[in-house]
Amino acid sequence: MKKVIFICALMVLGTVCMSAQGRGDMQQMMKERVENYVKELKLEGEKATKFREVQNASMEKMRKEMESMRDSGTMDRDAMREKMQKFNEERDAEVKKILSADEFKKYQDILSKEPRGPRN
Repeated sequence: MKKVIFICALMVLGTVCMSAQGRGDMQQMMKERVENYVKELKLEGEKATKFREVQNASMEKMRKEMESMRDSGTMDRDAMREKMQKFNEERDAEVKKILSADEFKKYQDILSKEPRGPRN
């Protein structure tokens, strides 16, 4: 009986660790994506800082919304897509205030080349 409890405890611990690591990996991936944008757009100084702040705030807002929908059990794909599209539009409006017209066009080109939608 002690072995069964011990094995169950190990399984729960392993699951918790893997879940936390998965979130960390996603956050790291998003951070790297933002840094790639900064590099490709050749942003420096205050402009780069403001760009990072807008991107990070947007990602955090999206993460919280997805988490909220997941926790409430209302994972309606269409509603999720609409909210994410709205967040993207808001983010792009803020980014447009920071970047020059040429930089913003390049930013849109970069975004258009990224994979979108569910991955199977």
